[in-house]
Amino acid sequence: MPEEAQNTQPAEQAAAPEGGQAAGKKNKKINRLDPGELSSRIEAIEASAMTGSKYYKHLLQRKRELGS
Repeated sequence: MPEEAQNTQPAEQAAAPEGGQAAGKKNKKINRLDPGELSSRIEAIEASAMTGSKYYKHLLQRKRELGS
């Protein structure tokens, strides 16, 4: 039994960094987007009818902050 417990722990630890790396590459930080990129992402989200998402709301907030 102890051997089985030891075998499962490294597999779980190895899977965690992979998931973190995949999530890190998901989106570029909103505060680093230029106004053109902001507009294109906003339009893409509106076209896919995902206007209720938090990401969309943050994009709109950043666009207001930039005044564009």
